Amino acid sequence: MSDARSDMSIIDAQLVKIEISTLPDDPQSRLSLNYQGQSYDLRQAFASHKLDRAQQLQQSLLVPSSCTTRLNESVPSASPNRYLLVREVDYYSLWELNRLTVELVSSLGDSEADDDRDAVLELQQASIWLFQELWLQWQDLLGEGQLKVFAKELLSVSPQLQTWVDLDRLLMLDPLALDKLGSWSELDFQAFDRQIYHLTQQKLGHQFGTKLTIDIIEAMPDSSRAILLDILEI
Repeated sequence: MSDARSDMSIIDAQLVKIEISTLPDDPQSRLSLNYQGQSYDLRQAFASHKLDRAQQLQQSLLVPSSCTTRLNESVPSASPNRYLLVREVDYYSLWELNRLTVELVSSLGDSEADDDRDAVLELQQASIWLFQELWLQWQDLLGEGQLKVFAKELLSVSPQLQTWVDLDRLLMLDPLALDKLGSWSELDFQAFDRQIYHLTQQKLGHQFGTKLTIDIIEAMPDSSRAILLDILEI
């Protein structure tokens, strides 16, 4: 099995741009390296005959210590592109991704995750609203007996709903609740919306079922309306 250090790439100085820079809150000059659009700060320089030592340091920075891992098994390794080992004339230099760049990438990742959660929550609100409003219409138009038959069919085609208890819970939820429904994913909600729409068309007739669904959706806020019209392709 090969040594992990031997697999780490060394970048030639010709591929990077090194310049002297200063920060507004730190008037002291410092070396800055630009590589593939990202900024790096100098960590340490090594004489050419100490390449192995430079690689050892880079490897230790990439992999959490065994002590840290035991204390927190979820601690991830640093991203491989966070540290660069550059081959220069007569020496090697080890560079670390600029702290401000790391924070920016992290904040962008958090922002994207928040956007994803918001999108699923918005879809959940629209889906529950549609289901509860359709249920009221089914009650009036089908009667109690046919409604039970309809509910059985809905349970049989909806993997997200296993029992009548699941159905009752969905009917009792506040459509505008701010907490995401635990086990439901974005794809689950999309599939559920299509199922209740197609069952409505089957039971009430294609034309009337479509009109009824559209009337309910048109009474929703703009964001919910846009989501459902896109999912149901109407």
